[in-house]
Amino acid sequence: MPLLPSDDFLVSLRLAPFYIALFLIIGFQLPFWPVWLSYKGLTAEEIGIVLSAPVWSKILFTPIIASLSDHLGRRRAPLVIMSLICFALFQLYFLVDGFMQIFCVALSIGIFISSFTALGDNLVLTLGLTRNIDYPRIRLWGSISFIVGSFFGGQLLAGLSPDYIPAMLSAAYLLLFLCCLLLPEIEVTRGDKSKKGLRRLLKCPPFLVFLLAAGLIQGSHSVLYAAGTLHWQTQGISDATIGFLWAEGVIVEIILFACARYLFKSFSPIHLIILGGTSGMIRWAVMGFAPDIPVLILIQMLHGVTFVATHLGAMRYIMEELPLEVSARAQGLYSAISLGLIMGGGLFFSGYLYEGFAGHAYFFMAGSCAAALLISLYLQRRPEPLQL
Repeated sequence: MPLLPSDDFLVSLRLAPFYIALFLIIGFQLPFWPVWLSYKGLTAEEIGIVLSAPVWSKILFTPIIASLSDHLGRRRAPLVIMSLICFALFQLYFLVDGFMQIFCVALSIGIFISSFTALGDNLVLTLGLTRNIDYPRIRLWGSISFIVGSFFGGQLLAGLSPDYIPAMLSAAYLLLFLCCLLLPEIEVTRGDKSKKGLRRLLKCPPFLVFLLAAGLIQGSHSVLYAAGTLHWQTQGISDATIGFLWAEGVIVEIILFACARYLFKSFSPIHLIILGGTSGMIRWAVMGFAPDIPVLILIQMLHGVTFVATHLGAMRYIMEELPLEVSARAQGLYSAISLGLIMGGGLFFSGYLYEGFAGHAYFFMAGSCAAALLISLYLQRRPEPLQL
């Protein structure tokens, strides 16, 4: 008699496409969207402003949207509505012209798209409390999709006009809407701690310290993101090798997500954040000495540890330390402050750091991770449970 797939496996099959579609958009947008913006006549400064719009939207609107999701006690419904709004707003790119119109559309879409990761992660993690669902193994499909989008997007666009770039992204936004329809819905009961949950979280010192620690580690990637390729080019490294170095980090990320259940089984959330900070401190300290290619290949493998360990530690901290009825708001604040405000600030200052210190700017990133380690040790030594 054939074995039927379990309900948990079937639910997982409904979750993975969400990450595939979401990171396909990112995989298309990061390498190719600036090309279209330049084709539309925007200057380098204007392109930077347009690309930063979702980051600043995340800081303000993600906590608001997450609070609404907690208030409703639902996750799927807001994602479906927002994905449809994003797809509709994206069609305006086929009509607009000039910097101001393009910026307004980018800002409008950023209000909604910036909240997808927070609500999607919270949906999967909440389901994981009652089902045998492995969040890292579902999340890894996002990393795979990013690589596929970056590589095959280039193959698809080879020899074509930049006018095809928004068409490709429009199709990806439509796919995101369809994948959101596949998501299972959850209902989170509103309790007393749900009232004024955002305010309670912002008045909780240990939670704010956690946001700072995670943000300092994730924000330490800013010099690499802003100037990593440029610095490697000044070292005389070929474009093909630079592409390999970027891909290597994401491949290690995928492997660690796939094996996280076994590798990090004995780690507490804070231990994971400490592991991420330690690997980041080592990685950036070595990068500051402009190592040769063999050392770069080895040190880039730490990207998986720096990002994955910190991210999984943050996700588990939110789900294990906080009441479920405020978890979406906590997820929203993590996205807004750690990945928005701190990362956005890091990206802003990284250009000045690289201009003033060149490759030695990585030493500042090592210092950021060292500060995060000291903060994490404070959290680890707290004997009392977190109270809202």
